[in-house]
Amino acid sequence: MNIQVYKELKKHYLKFTENKFKKLLNPNLESNKDTYKLFQSVWKNEHGGLFPLENPFGDFTPPEILPFVKDDIIYVTDTGSNSTTFKKQYVKTLNELILNTTGDVLSLDFSNNYGGKPAVMIAGLLPIFNNYSTKVLLYYYDRDGNRHRDILHEENKIISVSNHHETVSGTNKRKKFQTINVYYNEYTTSSAEQSILCLLSISKLVNINLIGNKSMGATTVNYYVELNKDYGLEIPIGYMGTKHHIYKKGVQS
Repeated sequence: MNIQVYKELKKHYLKFTENKFKKLLNPNLESNKDTYKLFQSVWKNEHGGLFPLENPFGDFTPPEILPFVKDDIIYVTDTGSNSTTFKKQYVKTLNELILNTTGDVLSLDFSNNYGGKPAVMIAGLLPIFNNYSTKVLLYYYDRDGNRHRDILHEENKIISVSNHHETVSGTNKRKKFQTINVYYNEYTTSSAEQSILCLLSISKLVNINLIGNKSMGATTVNYYVELNKDYGLEIPIGYMGTKHHIYKKGVQS
């Protein structure tokens, strides 16, 4: 597995350097667990990583909490669950909460949202995106600075291109607002940051009001590879961005 991990990193990893990862080629690594331990010591706190498949989130398993509303603010929760039932219910719940909002102002709170499945979270926002013809909601920029389409909006679907074209359907209904307040904090992470950047892609069409200081900064787009029956690898392949801006350090108001 160590050779396979090395080859995948060399081919895809945004920050690959020979010196940092050549120790993975050590012929004395006797098992996948040995590779995992060595990888963790090199990888440290980078976004993504090598995960045992029985727990693809490492030591963190997001709770299955559906989006909810409190004091006229919709709380957009994590989408880390692998449950198909949860994913469908998540999209339906967030769709309905937005459609049932009255008035010209929508408030979305992504604070303490640790991310998860991007297409699921963004599909929950379809009543907003269905108002506009914008097809590409997010790009990513690879290690050579080339721009690629990443999150697409087609009719009542969200497509995550980098995530093996994962496609998630939601409502075909729409609800238009004059202003969308977006709350976030330093614990707003990964797919939650991605969702906010998708909203910023339509900021010329609707007033997006960012309320927060700085998000986590886990704004690399990850590519997933299943290595074997025991381990999977998430590799940062580029930085999230809009058509004219790259976000390397998170969302800042």
